[in-house]
Amino acid sequence: MIRKIFLVLLILVCSFVVISAEDEAKGEAKTTGKELQVAALEKKSKDRVIGAPILFYTPETRLAYGAAGSYIFRMRGCKSDSRPSSISPILIYTQEKQFKAQVNADMYLKADDYRLQAEVRFEKYPNKFFGVGINTLENNEESYTSRSAGLFLSFLKKLTGEVNLGIQYHFANWKIVEMEEDGQLAAGKLFGGRDGTISGVSLLVNHDTRDNIYFPMKGDLFELNARVYSKFLGSKYDFSSLSLDLRKYVTLFSNHVLAVQSLVKMQTGDVPFMNLAQMGGQYNMRGYFEGRFRDKNLLVFQAEYRAPLVWRLGLVGFAGFGNVADKFGKLSLAGMRSSYGFGLRLLFDSKEKIQVRMDVGFGEDCNGFYFSIFEAF
Repeated sequence: MIRKIFLVLLILVCSFVVISAEDEAKGEAKTTGKELQVAALEKKSKDRVIGAPILFYTPETRLAYGAAGSYIFRMRGCKSDSRPSSISPILIYTQEKQFKAQVNADMYLKADDYRLQAEVRFEKYPNKFFGVGINTLENNEESYTSRSAGLFLSFLKKLTGEVNLGIQYHFANWKIVEMEEDGQLAAGKLFGGRDGTISGVSLLVNHDTRDNIYFPMKGDLFELNARVYSKFLGSKYDFSSLSLDLRKYVTLFSNHVLAVQSLVKMQTGDVPFMNLAQMGGQYNMRGYFEGRFRDKNLLVFQAEYRAPLVWRLGLVGFAGFGNVADKFGKLSLAGMRSSYGFGLRLLFDSKEKIQVRMDVGFGEDCNGFYFSIFEAF
């Protein structure tokens, strides 16, 4: 059943991409001869295709391998200095026959006046659960494997200046196919700890003055997402979620950049296990296992100093503080966990300022290594 859902969602995203390509082709068909050749050469110079193999090992997966990439381009009618669109697939397969497939599409249209985003994913993947809350212990660790499919569809319209307003739809379906017999998940005490479906719509408000979406050196980002999941929309659970992402980028001197971010997530109602806010991973509080701390509400502050070295190499240092709780009022500064680390950057694409990053993060009695494309924030 879940594979059929995934195939339907994948067809939706592919159809969206094909429609966009057809619109661009129609526009090119209006030009003739030399104009078409010039347009084709200009488009070719703007397009970028980047890719990288994926190879890692964990006790749960044994050898894992795959590929990730991104096709970066600009839609018809967009200027060379406008924000680029991208289509980014990722495939991972492991010796334990675990699988993850994901496609992201991010389209800027009409001179950045409209933005369309789509994400579809399917995965059967192992994970770890340590309990709910900020005071869970390492020895509470239990392993589980979930099989899930998900879809995000977003539409944003530029209002005035750099303010964008839009709507988003989110659908997810999951089933825990493997779990420890004496664990919390098997006991059935968690909402959605066995299986579930969520379906919700949200209002998006976005204010973005970043000079570059891949490696911003100045500007800021304000993003608010207020979402409601309802049984009326096909969700198994009724709950609401409010997320706030605040970022600031400051160029200090000679391309040295200070980047800071605040993340807030507030949820009320019957929040299922798979939708609990998660702290840790490659995007927030690096050094902690992704989902090491989970609960309804999350608060994270992190900063990163980015400095050029030689040639296309750069060096970064980062630190963060975060907390999770069942109620937002319980997110005290005293209970926060800390993390820090450093990393190297390789400028993969000088035109779009796309970086390949390698980070080593340290939490409290834990650490993590991360290798990927694009900055953490």
